[in-house]
Amino acid sequence: MKNLNKIMFSLLFVALLSCQTSLNRQVASDHHISPNAHQLVTWETKANAVSTRSNQLIRLEHYEIPMRLLQQDIEETLDSQMKDSLIFEKNGEKYVRWVINPEDTKWYLEVKKFLEKNNLDSEPKKFFDAYLTASRSMILVNPENGASFSLKVSTNKTGGNWTDKKQTWVDAQQVRNMDKWIGEVTSSMKTESLVIMNEPFAMGIKEIDHGMIMRSLNDVPSDEHYYMPGFSVLHEGEGARIAKLNGATNVAQFWDKHYNQPLAKALAEFFAYTGAWYDSPHSQNFLVELDKNMKPTGRVVLRDLGDTYLLEDFAKNTKYAKLTALWEDGNVHKGKLNSAVGLLHGNSAPSWLNESEYEKMAKSFYSTFEKKFSEISNIPVSELSQTPLGINKFSYASKTYPTTSENWKNYLKYANCLNGEPKTLAGIDCPEFFLKKQKKIDCFGNVADILMAH
Repeated sequence: MKNLNKIMFSLLFVALLSCQTSLNRQVASDHHISPNAHQLVTWETKANAVSTRSNQLIRLEHYEIPMRLLQQDIEETLDSQMKDSLIFEKNGEKYVRWVINPEDTKWYLEVKKFLEKNNLDSEPKKFFDAYLTASRSMILVNPENGASFSLKVSTNKTGGNWTDKKQTWVDAQQVRNMDKWIGEVTSSMKTESLVIMNEPFAMGIKEIDHGMIMRSLNDVPSDEHYYMPGFSVLHEGEGARIAKLNGATNVAQFWDKHYNQPLAKALAEFFAYTGAWYDSPHSQNFLVELDKNMKPTGRVVLRDLGDTYLLEDFAKNTKYAKLTALWEDGNVHKGKLNSAVGLLHGNSAPSWLNESEYEKMAKSFYSTFEKKFSEISNIPVSELSQTPLGINKFSYASKTYPTTSENWKNYLKYANCLNGEPKTLAGIDCPEFFLKKQKKIDCFGNVADILMAH
């Protein structure tokens, strides 16, 4: 009997310890990833034909680096909870949590050497909960205040075809320059299909050219929308599941209407207002916005805007003309628009999308793009559609538009008007055709809305 009591006591003691451990873990992590953000993680890692990865939580390591040693470019309007997740105060000085990619076995060692060279603590610390994605970016959760965001640092290992990618400070600066431009443009111009995952925070170690970039998840953490990656849209199982959830009988036609065509409109708005085009326009960079019931809203989310071509003819006619000198070598083009879209580039086709249907989607994309771009630029569809279309099997479809005709010159002349300005750089009043594309601020309406709300 005594032995039995001892055993029961031991079991009770172990159970109490287990409860205490669980309690401590809950106290240490008051906040967790939201359902919609976790769905994004699951789509990224489990519904991607390029690679299958873990969607489980990781306790992330980071270095603590004095902010005075780092280059920085932070959006003034950045949410304080997101900012405070990476910047904190210790011993009266501001420090930055420099995240280590958990798969990296190479680049973090350069950061470690940098710390040791400056006689700083090079022992990794733990703070963030995190999740892998299909590429090198991770989704982080601040366990203390609940802030969720995407973060990108160097790693020599990642999912799928993207490997050994150093995140440089030079690239981070270009991303932030593009982000500022896009931010101003989208706040000034009407966009029906375009949503941007902005990148409001970048830090850099100039001496070793390392960068760290934060990307917003918009309202996904608040469960207002789902963001479904393009590779998941074209996934054998998930693409069909979401299409059928919305009553579709033909999955390929459903995603032509709700992914391919909205993407064409979004890229038309993106190019028409910035003169920029992705140099890697594949489905890893695009996401379909879904409402709370997983119904497509007609809007497509663009992310990873650092890898882009810039049309010099457009940019030089805007107040952002200086960006052409800061752009990556070889990515500033003149006299032509090199456009492409590769919905399945780098991926494999699902059974419900054959080669003939993929070619139809390519033609549908450019037909939709040219119509939308014509509406914004005033360049006739008849001129745009004359450009030859090239299609590679289950890869890129492309068109190279000459930008030297009189219609193109007229559009480029008024580029500043398409950045929300009332006049061109030369001081010419913007025509009504372009002014109608700008958002108008209704002061009286705003005041009325505020009064009604109270």
